[in-house]
Amino acid sequence: MAKVYTDKNVFDATIERYEIVFNEFDNIYFSVSGGKDSSVMLQLAAMAARKLNKKFDVLYIDLEAQYKATIDHVEELIEATKDVVDKWYWCALPLSLRNAVSVLQPKWICWDKNDTSKWVRDMPEYDCVINEDNCPWDWFKRGMEFEDFIVDFAVWYHGEKGGTVGAGIGIRSDESLNRFRTIVSSSKVRYKDHGWTTKLKPKQNKWIDVYNFYPLYDWRTEDVWGVVSSFNLKFNEIYELMYKNGVSIHEQRLCQPYGDDQKNGLDQFKALEYETWDK
Repeated sequence: MAKVYTDKNVFDATIERYEIVFNEFDNIYFSVSGGKDSSVMLQLAAMAARKLNKKFDVLYIDLEAQYKATIDHVEELIEATKDVVDKWYWCALPLSLRNAVSVLQPKWICWDKNDTSKWVRDMPEYDCVINEDNCPWDWFKRGMEFEDFIVDFAVWYHGEKGGTVGAGIGIRSDESLNRFRTIVSSSKVRYKDHGWTTKLKPKQNKWIDVYNFYPLYDWRTEDVWGVVSSFNLKFNEIYELMYKNGVSIHEQRLCQPYGDDQKNGLDQFKALEYETWDK
């Protein structure tokens, strides 16, 4: 590992965080995107869960306009963690997302049934997929903001499961100033003063017993790929193609391709997955 602080490296520190989470939280889920950070977070969590004889759930929000390689990677993560995951929530719902490639349409809705001809992919057909036709949540509204969905899901999950809930999020503070602020803000309420946790306070509610935790918050990009290599972890093959296409490991971005940062790499689809680019 590249970064060392006090007497431990970031990998050992993360394993200790998982032990705290699995031993002290009543229910746990991890938010996964198919990107490198959440992928490593999930696979290390699975390693820790096996050691501690624990299980957890996974939330995957499918934003439709995705690399095929990302979907392939999510599928292999499902297979690789099936022994420790109780339930996957694969959400393919019509969410409102930022559209930075148009001045006339500042938002777009993924999985919009009113515009199926423009879908980048067909609706996935897995038992764990939640779409507009089988959505079990009365709080979901077509076109709701991605950020609101994340919070409402956490509220619902806590209501269903009860107890103290931990929501694992695979973001790192060195990726952007906003991510750094999300984690280190002095206004945040922590779980037992652990700096890698923040308590959730929905806008319409009082504090609830849900804590976001960021097990990789102090990792660098080199640490992520270092642990992938050291433990032979599975990874999204699109990163390999990006690297071969001249994109630095520090500049590789997934998510939906029309966001403010992601649009800068929109033409990568043309080089890496021409069929997806055509769509």
